[in-house]
Amino acid sequence: MRKKLIAAILASAMMAGVLAGCAAPAGGTAPAADGGAEAAQPEAEASSGDKTVLRVAWWGNSTRDQLYFAINDLFMAEHPDVQIETESPGWGDYWTAQATAYASGSAADVVQFQSNQIGEYCSKGVLTPLDDYVADKTIDLDNWNMDFVSTGNYGDNLYMITLGLTAQALYVNETYLNELGMELWPADQDITWDEFADYLKQVQEKLPDDTYACMDIYTNNDLVWVWIRENSVDGTEWVDADGKFAPSAETLAGWYAYSNDMREAGTTASVEWTQEWNSKAWEEGPLVNRKVLFYFANANQAKTYQNSMDDHLEMRKVPVGNNGHHGDLLITSSFGISETSDKKDLAAEYINFFVNNQEAQKIFNMELGVPGSLTVQEMLAENGMDPSDQAATDYLNMISKEAPPFIAKAPGVWAIQNEIASAAELVAGGDMTPEDAAEYIIGIANDVIAENAE
Repeated sequence: MRKKLIAAILASAMMAGVLAGCAAPAGGTAPAADGGAEAAQPEAEASSGDKTVLRVAWWGNSTRDQLYFAINDLFMAEHPDVQIETESPGWGDYWTAQATAYASGSAADVVQFQSNQIGEYCSKGVLTPLDDYVADKTIDLDNWNMDFVSTGNYGDNLYMITLGLTAQALYVNETYLNELGMELWPADQDITWDEFADYLKQVQEKLPDDTYACMDIYTNNDLVWVWIRENSVDGTEWVDADGKFAPSAETLAGWYAYSNDMREAGTTASVEWTQEWNSKAWEEGPLVNRKVLFYFANANQAKTYQNSMDDHLEMRKVPVGNNGHHGDLLITSSFGISETSDKKDLAAEYINFFVNNQEAQKIFNMELGVPGSLTVQEMLAENGMDPSDQAATDYLNMISKEAPPFIAKAPGVWAIQNEIASAAELVAGGDMTPEDAAEYIIGIANDVIAENAE
């Protein structure tokens, strides 16, 4: 089982964007010089004397680590008999480290996960159900958005507690749109993908050369899952009753064809133009530089975009399917407790402190998205929340009520993420038809799902 666990989970480490670790202050375990996490000392050998050692792991960078360390210091101040040891390699190294740790039975007590990895880990039985801790209020979820809470569900149990939520949103340069004499639809109004395409054509007619109504969507690895959910029966969006990849060839081909149609209509740019602008930092990208008016990205990026430009940005819901079906997929970063931990009660207490303690949440300040606690949301608003963070909070609370129930991706589904993106690039470049790409993805997905089931 351990070899299979490594094989199944290492796919998560293939994503680009490895973040550097940083040295820990007193009480933490510093990452190794090569960017990997230095293993926490076994409790018997720890330098903390008679203190109980709690090991906590997250994917880190130099700025984020300091937030966790400060929160850990608060927790240890209230629990002087506890010493927290930390592991915080960058994103890519993190998933390799966790796959190895779980396979060897050496995982930290508290481990951070992201939506795409929930199914991969929960299905292997390496995490502890948290339902009893919620029932006895060790983890207090009173006055929480329960749609946010559901992002920690797998099967009939709750395995993870969200640290922050985001989801795909449609950013609109409202200032530029008004200059064109165009009116933006209300924030709570649904529009279909066909209606969106028609609207973009009206915008494009008013734009100068080398400026486009919308950024091409073929490179958006989060939006494709929303499209799939819009065209699936709720609860069977990832695998069907026979354990096969559920999205139909028609659904996948429709995704690839839609971006082709946008390029042919001229409402998005050429592949070369898109690749050039995608290579730039968010703060220097096409939305900030008035090269596009509409842009799909995660809602927690609002502050970065808005604070990098003078024009006013608005957020609108992702278009619904032409069948009127919503498909929003909440993206969570969460804490779970390892089944191998012999300090599960302390781990649950730590998680509760992290997500509910107001001083801790002032420090964290929506680092990973909108918090699940409505009490914390209100506290942050009263303490001068950035207007873009408030907009993201309002947006997430709104769409969470309309989205289909959260269903964690089945084991193997996440592993095809890069294949979907690669096929999209081939379709965009004219090297593969949408129909061929769809059949290719279905074949790959079923192979990977079958490997995970063996």
